[in-house]
Amino acid sequence: MALSEYKGEEIIANIVIKQGKKHEHKVWMPRTVFNDAQGKDAYIIGNGESRIGFDLYLLPQDTYGCNALYRDYEPDYLVTVDRRIYQEIKDSEYGDKNVVYTNHLNMTKIGGSCHLIPNNPYMGAGTTAMHIAIHDGHTNLICLGFDCAKDGPNLNVYKNTNGYDDDKTVVNQTHWAKQIYAFMKENPQVNWTFVEGDLPTDFFTLDNCKQITYNELNTHITNGKNKST
Repeated sequence: MALSEYKGEEIIANIVIKQGKKHEHKVWMPRTVFNDAQGKDAYIIGNGESRIGFDLYLLPQDTYGCNALYRDYEPDYLVTVDRRIYQEIKDSEYGDKNVVYTNHLNMTKIGGSCHLIPNNPYMGAGTTAMHIAIHDGHTNLICLGFDCAKDGPNLNVYKNTNGYDDDKTVVNQTHWAKQIYAFMKENPQVNWTFVEGDLPTDFFTLDNCKQITYNELNTHITNGKNKST
C-alpha cells in the first residue's frame, strides 16, 4: 500500500461545563509524520523477554518500538501511551531527533517533541504500534517480544526500572493478548507473523496469523537484502 491519505484530525482540547452545559473546545491536529510503506514489512518490537539475544539492529525499515525500548535501540517510530515513560522520554530529549508517538493528553500535559497517535485506538503500546503501522499502509507485520499467553510474574525486559513493575508483580498479560487477538480479527487484510514468544494458541486459529523462529526471521531479512541488491 502507498502513503495513506490521512491529513490529520480534530481532537477535543478541553471541556468546560458552563451553566450546566458541556462545551467542547476542539482543535485541528495536522499530520506530522509521512511514511511510505510501499514494499516494506513492519517490524513491531514488544518488550517481552523472548526477544533477548536478538540484535535489533539487524532489522530493516520500518521498525515500530514500544516505551522504554529507546534506552537500548532507536526504532524508526517509538510508541508510548504511558505517562511515566513519556515523561522520561521527554526529559531525555530523545524526541528532538527521533519520531515519538503519544496521545494528546501526554502532549498537552507534558509537552516535548512528539507526534499525535493518528485515530488513537486507546489500546496498549504494542497494539497501538500495530495500529500505526497499518495506518501507514503496512499489510505485513512481523512482531518480536510478545509474551502474553498467561498472567504471571513480570517478564518485561525493563522490569524493576522506571515506569515498570518489579519482577515479583503479577502482570495481567492475557489482557493484552485479548486486545491483540480482537485487533487481528478486525483486520483480516493484514498478515501477522510472531517471532517465537509465549503466545495464546487461539492466535493461530486465525488465517492471518502465524509463528516463526528467529532463524527463520534471519533468513527472511537476508532474502530481503538480496532482493534489494
